[in-house]
Amino acid sequence: MPNYCNRCDAKQYHEDGSCTFENKTKSHDLRAELTRQRKNGEFVDVVVEVAGREFPCHRAVLAVTPYFQTMFSSNLAESKAKVITLHDIDSGSFSKILDFVYTGEILIGKDDVQDILQAAHMLQVEEVLECCQRFIENNLCASNCVGVMLLADMYGLCDLKTTARRKAMFQISEVGQSEEFLSLSTQQLLDLLGDKELGVEKEDDVVLSVMRWLDHEPESRKTEVSRILPVICLSRVRVSVLEKLEVHPAIQESPECLAKVTATKEGHFSGSPQLMADTGREEAGRKPSCWITDDLAIIIGGWKAVTKERYSQNPTPPVPLRSIICMDIDRDQCYHVTDIPTPIVGCMSVASAGRYLYMTGGRASSSLHPDPGGSNTPSKQAFLYDFATDTWTRLPDMPRGRAGHQSAIVDGKLYLVGGETASTLFNMFSMECFDIKAEAWIQPPKVPAIIPSPNLKVIACGGKLVLIQGIKKKSRFCVHALDVKTQRWTYASRYVEAEDFDADFRATAVGNKVHFCVDMRMYSDVYNYDVDKETPSIEEKQNTQDVKKELHIVHAVCDRRKRYVKGQKGIINTISRKTYKLLVGQFRSFYHYGSGHTELILPFALFGHGFLATKKSRVGWFCRDQLATVEKEKELHDLLTYYYPSSDDDY
Repeated sequence: MPNYCNRCDAKQYHEDGSCTFENKTKSHDLRAELTRQRKNGEFVDVVVEVAGREFPCHRAVLAVTPYFQTMFSSNLAESKAKVITLHDIDSGSFSKILDFVYTGEILIGKDDVQDILQAAHMLQVEEVLECCQRFIENNLCASNCVGVMLLADMYGLCDLKTTARRKAMFQISEVGQSEEFLSLSTQQLLDLLGDKELGVEKEDDVVLSVMRWLDHEPESRKTEVSRILPVICLSRVRVSVLEKLEVHPAIQESPECLAKVTATKEGHFSGSPQLMADTGREEAGRKPSCWITDDLAIIIGGWKAVTKERYSQNPTPPVPLRSIICMDIDRDQCYHVTDIPTPIVGCMSVASAGRYLYMTGGRASSSLHPDPGGSNTPSKQAFLYDFATDTWTRLPDMPRGRAGHQSAIVDGKLYLVGGETASTLFNMFSMECFDIKAEAWIQPPKVPAIIPSPNLKVIACGGKLVLIQGIKKKSRFCVHALDVKTQRWTYASRYVEAEDFDADFRATAVGNKVHFCVDMRMYSDVYNYDVDKETPSIEEKQNTQDVKKELHIVHAVCDRRKRYVKGQKGIINTISRKTYKLLVGQFRSFYHYGSGHTELILPFALFGHGFLATKKSRVGWFCRDQLATVEKEKELHDLLTYYYPSSDDDY
């Protein structure tokens, strides 16, 4: 007699001495036997007819599915019928589902997954539904995710719908070019484009996709444009695309929409700071994604910084950058904006008023260039650059040459502060003033006694010209503010715990407050100066009623600075964007650097440049079509990416 106990996979003894034996292969053998009987027509007791094709089956096996179990246990005629006919189902799909019921295996392909899904949904075979969902998820792409989203919604597959929707949201640019995108209803389109998490890198793609959608059924959809336009971030659409939208028939037939598109286009050219509000973006619609910013870093001229290693091998003067470049923070891409129309290529200052950049002063050669006969004197030249139209205008020469200075525009006047002048190299805080409307240099305001310091930031804020100094010897922040209307100066100072003001001195203006700090890498406490206070002071605490929860400061910094030749002052090789969060406490609230740090490597290291942190919507960025990219040089990339620092390296 065969010893069946030895074939058991498991056994369990009980308290009464009895034992339960389990043979796990028995269920597999049973499935195999039932499958053999079905194929040979043995002991079958019902035939299922689908689309003219007959499937002999065992009634008991079919009853494991809720659909047939309900059928066989009811008082309907099918409960005892020898032949059951199913309608609205594909015979091939039923065959595969029947194989699954008998064997637990099913073959699903791209050509039949939807038919199998439909059949499984009708027959209530949950296991097959799950298999179809997994198969579809594994084959999701930009070209089919909209169709999958609609399919999942039809069959109530919430998880699949969520996955497909997420795919569509994060690849909306590619999704907008698919054929399935055109089949969306108005409400489905609004739900997708109006989602706050929509991953849009270029709003141009959204507009072009919407125009494709409108053109697919022009007569029925032209009236929907007034509902769709508010969910588009028009303020982030390039003028060339807005011009296409402006002449679209659906926009032309809606005076309200036409006025909104036209106003946005004109706002780009004017560089209006109210552009976001003017286009209705603040009141309703989708805001830009949290990872999409309006920040733009502009760099004018300078010289390519030389490392000690390169200089030891080839001690030649640094190469000048005879152009304006800019770093798109969102795309981590540097672009060539325009060439500089003068041999003066470095130590210039730049300030902006809307789409206009004012470039002043500078030098023809760097500190590492030979200067026979003292010919490298500060320049008097001044230029106006129109970012939107890519045109230069020569302005009247400055009263005296100036280099290495800073500048800001307040109340229609351009102020130049500090730097070296042609008259004396030590007059750090002399000033010049240019009346923009009159196009003339006028008498500058008197400058109070200020301790010379290389750590100077000049910022326009609330009708005031604000000069911020970090005085290393006294470990103090000092602020001098000029009310340009009354010509009155105010002063405030504060002790700060900063080891090195040269490391990373950051400042920005938001509303009527100037925020500034010295970055310590591990921590950074942000101070603020309220220009509207009668008795201004430098404060660390914040009034939570009138400040933002997050503060973003874009700055140019230098990593591995000790790897470069000395004498190249103010080297930058990285654009840094840091986020400072407002910490609200019981006794005080303050900004503190915690997380949210973006560092973008420049194409090459520079010194003697002009730097401006601005906003795309203000400077006319969207008036220009795609600019030429500036490729990153391998030397800098390797230095910052692969170099292992020594203990004396300065970060």
